[in-house]
Amino acid sequence: MRILAVGDVHGDVYMEPFRAKLSEAPTVDLVLLAGDMTERNDLELFGKVLGAVQAHTDAPIISVFGNEEWSESHAEYRRAFSITFLHDSVEVLDVGSGHIRLVGSTGSLDTPTWWQRTHLPNIYREYAARVRSLDGLLAGDDYRILLTHYAPTYRTLVGEGESWWDQMGSKRLEEVILRRRPELVIHGHAHKGSSYAELRTEQTTLADFTKERVIPVHNVAFPVKEDVTILDIPGV
Repeated sequence: MRILAVGDVHGDVYMEPFRAKLSEAPTVDLVLLAGDMTERNDLELFGKVLGAVQAHTDAPIISVFGNEEWSESHAEYRRAFSITFLHDSVEVLDVGSGHIRLVGSTGSLDTPTWWQRTHLPNIYREYAARVRSLDGLLAGDDYRILLTHYAPTYRTLVGEGESWWDQMGSKRLEEVILRRRPELVIHGHAHKGSSYAELRTEQTTLADFTKERVIPVHNVAFPVKEDVTILDIPGV
């Protein structure tokens, strides 16, 4: 299976280079959008970006919401656009003789931003509940992909100001990833971060060594590479 993943086009901000890179992209089986495809909750701009994707491919498109797709309008996005939106939820994709379980969410922040702390009085509880929810949704041993907007680790935030990392991502979700061991993690949001990092479980016993798995984490925010990200999943 070949996946095209991208986030943070921000409507017209990166629209032209995004279109150019789409025109160079290979044929894919699935498109994953990691949020912030629009700017300031503009549904028309979201449709413009989505239209560029749909002009390139007829592959299924699955998206999560970013902080630019405001929560009060999520139902409106679902009514307006005929793609799948995941919000702390799961989509099971049949592939060959098996399946992929895609877990999608805006994600969590260890420290809510100043605006969130000021305007969203329940945001601490919401983020804590989201980490618990994703922990449950990732349980199992089938092929699982985690798609979020916010970084679910600090590893791909290298390049951003370190003092902001806790307001851009979540080490609590990194702990969930290391415990649940999904096969692949994809996120956006970090425009100046690193495009790739690996998470590894710690080896303390021989049993741990036999269970160790490298978990690839891809930051697919368009400004990071100024390109879309193509991921090939062998054997799927």
